[in-house]
Amino acid sequence: MNARLVAAFGATAPLALRRALEDAGALLLSCEMQAGLFAELGLPDLPPANRADAMQLRAAASLYLASTLEAAGVIQAADDVVRLLRSGALRGDPGAAAPLVEAFWDDRHQRASEPERLALFDRLFGAPAGPQDLAAGSNQEFEELLLDLCDALMKAVEGGSQARVRAAALSLADNLAGAADGIVQVLAGEILASLSAAVAILNHEDLRTMLRARTMWEAVAEVDRKLRRPPRPMLVHLRRGRAGMALLAWLADQVERLEDLGGSPLVAKDDLVVDAAIDWIDETLSLVRAAPEGPAAASAPGTPSRAPVPSGWHELGR
Repeated sequence: MNARLVAAFGATAPLALRRALEDAGALLLSCEMQAGLFAELGLPDLPPANRADAMQLRAAASLYLASTLEAAGVIQAADDVVRLLRSGALRGDPGAAAPLVEAFWDDRHQRASEPERLALFDRLFGAPAGPQDLAAGSNQEFEELLLDLCDALMKAVEGGSQARVRAAALSLADNLAGAADGIVQVLAGEILASLSAAVAILNHEDLRTMLRARTMWEAVAEVDRKLRRPPRPMLVHLRRGRAGMALLAWLADQVERLEDLGGSPLVAKDDLVVDAAIDWIDETLSLVRAAPEGPAAASAPGTPSRAPVPSGWHELGR
């Protein structure tokens, strides 16, 4: 990512969003360090595993956050602002944000496009908001498996079965192993860089002044309004993404222990992963309850649907 964008992101990003992206970046850094160690040791490439390894899961965790911020419209809004400014359709002076706008435009062919990002999120998390990856398909089981893990975690700390936590975690790890491959880690770094660049633009004081927005989220909403898109529950998407990322990061930390049936319990009452499970369910239910009635409401929460997809979320949200 352009150095000016990196500096601007660090100075201006909203606190909750900055912490979320920093956590995602730390997950990717651990993947890169482990991959570098394997390369230095001269370890041979291994055939695809039946179960996702820790590196895959950490990369998937960072991409889960990215998928929810995609639903919140962060990169899309930055793309639109840049396009509208360059075409003259948006009048105003971006002031000191102008170099960031130009850098974002210059990097447009080096970034994953919106259709590419949406296809990846559909492949990994079954979020059907764009074109489907015809080779890999849509991971329609992901949401239900993550819900099952959340439920198992919450019940385990109330005296429920740790065995059910292991079974739910194994099922989710198996599911992601079938959806992920080596390109996931590369794309995760690229998409997080695009998110950071988008935040640097949208939260720049001069650009917000031009859009008459007090916050970055108001800037995104103003872009949506200008393009006549419906309002989005952006902060709900952010909170849901942070919770889902924490759950998948926990899964990455535990994946080597899942088949050790005689090992210590996977979760205790005060573990932060339990809070993440509660938050993820609460925020997902907020999206389900706000969704319109009809076939689209049965799709992955927070995203429009290509076709009706059976889901337990709609009934749970009542």
